[in-house]
Amino acid sequence: MHPRTSSSGLIVFAILHHVALALSTFFTIMMFADRWDRDMWLILSLVAAIPVAVFHALILHRGWKSVQDGAAKETPGKAVGFCFIPFFNLYWNFVAHVGLMKEFNRLADSRGRQDQKVSEGFSLTYCILLASICLSSLAALFGVVFIWQTIGAVKDLENS
Repeated sequence: MHPRTSSSGLIVFAILHHVALALSTFFTIMMFADRWDRDMWLILSLVAAIPVAVFHALILHRGWKSVQDGAAKETPGKAVGFCFIPFFNLYWNFVAHVGLMKEFNRLADSRGRQDQKVSEGFSLTYCILLASICLSSLAALFGVVFIWQTIGAVKDLENS
């Protein structure tokens, strides 16, 4: 069996992620709207993007930690850590995000719980948008869906 992982804190991480994402988006819009203080808005946008990345990484790590049953393909540290390697992360995001959804589905199949399966399509779309660079701003919406799918799947694993 897989070790029990507490989902406590995941909802707080998600809320903080969403608040930071909203602030970063607002600051980015202001950067384009205010032609006098663009540098200030850019700096604020980048500062607000740091907690977005941190909370996303924490939720991704907790998701991978919850699927560690001896048959998982990646470790939590490797899944998250390799996402921060420049250029390689364009590939690794597919492994870390889509792979996590596949692991959740593998565990749901092994327990005979088809109702606990998650959609791999949202995480695949998220990774494609991130890799396309020019459409990466749209990826944030799919990233939010990915976060809530991960939280739901971790809670399902806890309760089964």
